[in-house]
Amino acid sequence: MPLTIALPHERRADERRVALVPAATSRLLAAVPGLAVRIESGCGRAAGFHDEHYAGVSVASDFARTVTGADIVVKVRLPTLEEIALLAPGTVLVTLTRAFQHLPEIEALADGGITTIAMDLVPRTTRARSMDALSSQATVAGYKAALLAAELSPRLFPMMTTAAGTIRPSRVVVVGAGVAGLQAIATARRLGAEVEAYDIRSRARERIESLGARMIDTGVEAVDSQGRARALRRDEQQQQQEVLAEHLARAHAVICAASIPYRPAPRIVTRDMVEGMLPDTVIVDMAAATGGNCELTRAGEQVQHGDTLIVGPLNLPSHGAVHASEMYARNVANLLALIIDAEGELVLDGDDDIVARCMLTCAGGICHAPSAALAGRQVQPFGDAPERSVGEDTDTAEDWAGEMPGRVPADAEKVRSERSAVARADETRTDEGSEAGPSDRTASGGASPAEDVTDRPASGRTAAEAGDRPIDAPPAEESAAGAVLASGSMAAADGAAGSDASAEGAGEGTTGAARREDEGAVEKAQADGEPASPPDDLTVIDGIGPALQERLYAFGVTRLEMLAALDEPARRRLAVQLELDEEIEDEDWAGQARARLANAGPSEGSD
Repeated sequence: MPLTIALPHERRADERRVALVPAATSRLLAAVPGLAVRIESGCGRAAGFHDEHYAGVSVASDFARTVTGADIVVKVRLPTLEEIALLAPGTVLVTLTRAFQHLPEIEALADGGITTIAMDLVPRTTRARSMDALSSQATVAGYKAALLAAELSPRLFPMMTTAAGTIRPSRVVVVGAGVAGLQAIATARRLGAEVEAYDIRSRARERIESLGARMIDTGVEAVDSQGRARALRRDEQQQQQEVLAEHLARAHAVICAASIPYRPAPRIVTRDMVEGMLPDTVIVDMAAATGGNCELTRAGEQVQHGDTLIVGPLNLPSHGAVHASEMYARNVANLLALIIDAEGELVLDGDDDIVARCMLTCAGGICHAPSAALAGRQVQPFGDAPERSVGEDTDTAEDWAGEMPGRVPADAEKVRSERSAVARADETRTDEGSEAGPSDRTASGGASPAEDVTDRPASGRTAAEAGDRPIDAPPAEESAAGAVLASGSMAAADGAAGSDASAEGAGEGTTGAARREDEGAVEKAQADGEPASPPDDLTVIDGIGPALQERLYAFGVTRLEMLAALDEPARRRLAVQLELDEEIEDEDWAGQARARLANAGPSEGSD
């Protein structure tokens, strides 16, 4: 029986996004044999997508008719309790959850036998980055936060030299250098402001400075032996606050973007800091929905404290609904490609690291340890996902806890286990900000270390040519380490997808490791007297550049013969892994590889 995907209208307040845009729906219908898609009338209207734009779908008049008989229901926000009651047991729900704020809904999903795949639990691995919805939405949030600060500030951000004199640029401080924070840095810099940024991890300096901002060094390095933030001692907290207060006292605008998965936001900006700021300073607290980074923040309100305006915006990604929907739809489509096989069957593989870690509820239980602990329930692990305690899954790229009381092609089977090990080591959690937030990646275009900030490498072309750069992100040369994870080559790139440089920056954990392994194998073969067999030069294929070649090596594709042997299922898997759209097929990598092997012999492409 063919699968049916249901796309309901979002009913939570101030939500304008839609989980699947027409382009993503068309691609799913073309890729999955016999697939049926049913949408609720008006589901995409708030994001500019009308019913008639969705080709090949059926249209239902209300939520109940939309989800009845559906195998998979895709949403942006978690369904309400009333909507959950209308879902049939066994339905697969794909959505952002923010589980710690919606425990009654999570328990209702578990009790109702709903299988919930949480887009905000996508692991921070190379293979999963095209599905990383938190980072894609954080990019929009960071961009909008910077624009909001510029709009509400009584000062102009850029320096201007006019006949009436010279206007000095505004000074902006960004607290938190994850995806949202880095995108806020990049946007404020593009507006012409002088930007400083603070992050609890000193290793964030490279990404901050790559965007043209200055790192605020508090002299406190609160990182444990594994690179995760540790609890601050009282003297360290005092030192941190004193140094940060000095910089905030000179700022004209402050953007707060620090967040912790599964927990309220850390309090970083105190009342005393606010009272020491310049007159008419604006604070935009992106973490307002989870409590706020500023002591005086009120969610959804603008508070005037003395001469300082504190703004607590909610759901900033929804304010950029068109591109936020396009990016989120790409994230969802990539995940669906992982759980729907070539025959159109739904396969929830517990051995797949991504599927196992994204599983929030299944078979009447809660599969995610922190959520289960918050609900006071016994965790029910899904597949081989290791159990985690509350707090263990924090975002090591933006971990402020110290301040809080698929398969691969058969010929690459060997690389599968290696990649899985590297992926687990490289994994970090991303934050939400306002339904999005900081993460271990950068958020504005360029390369990001072992994460992908908003980062997603394009093919051998530049990110701009491939459409994988976030909206208004600077060229790669302007932000060499500010990776931007774009949710694919859809109409707008995601704020988390980045340039080829991002692939190189993130590659030290994956691509670099794979390359070193290849080189080590060559040296070993030479030492053993065996003929060396270095990987082919895959850049001879049109559309494959040096950065993309490194990623192909990381996924076990090291030979032209392997490209030549790509069949349709393998091509689709590779497209998901590389976060490409039709490039592999349009540029006919397999055909190019076969032609080169036929015309030049087996040594073609080798050094």
